[in-house]
Amino acid sequence: MERIAFRPLRGASPVVMILTSFAISGILQTLFQTLISPRALPVAVPPGFNTLVKLGGLEVGMIQIVAMGLSLAGLAALSALYYRSRTGAALRAAAEDFDTLRLMGMNSDRLVVTSFMLSGLLAGVAGVLWVFQRGSVDPLMGNAPLLWSFIAVVVGGIGSLSGAVAGGFLLGFLEVALRAYLPPEVLPYREALELALLIAVLVGRPSGLIPRIEVAR
Repeated sequence: MERIAFRPLRGASPVVMILTSFAISGILQTLFQTLISPRALPVAVPPGFNTLVKLGGLEVGMIQIVAMGLSLAGLAALSALYYRSRTGAALRAAAEDFDTLRLMGMNSDRLVVTSFMLSGLLAGVAGVLWVFQRGSVDPLMGNAPLLWSFIAVVVGGIGSLSGAVAGGFLLGFLEVALRAYLPPEVLPYREALELALLIAVLVGRPSGLIPRIEVAR
């Protein structure tokens, strides 16, 4: 995908890149529906993932505990790579000024491929956890998580690793809290209330909960 779809568009506006991403997603979904199956297929969940764990007076699903643990571990690993390695320094420099990085002699193609590999790895881990939670897989199963993860990144702070995780946990907290405490007659409007609360957060903090630190020039 990087070599065929995105490399020829390098330097284009962010809108073009986003449209390209959605185009690739639509192509892959159509191929999976045509070549494999348009219907949901069951997936065997590993033993123990459907159990509940008692934490004090709470009962938490094992899959949720694993998801939170992997999220924190992934954040720690990415932070170590991002801030304590030469590759991470190059990635941060590329995010700040890609043209200057190329003029300094860095291998820009290698950096972009590395970024694609990291994002693909994280998306794969998230996809496996989502499949285990659903117990099935279908070509369109990623639409809802994609939308909510994009919202989480915006609320947490675009370009901030810890902000993205914080936004995800905030969305999860709102989801569970509203589902637990809303009266039945208001429950159909849960998603609208979630989005209204997130808009309120952005009104108070337009740059997100944990905005990216900009480099002063």
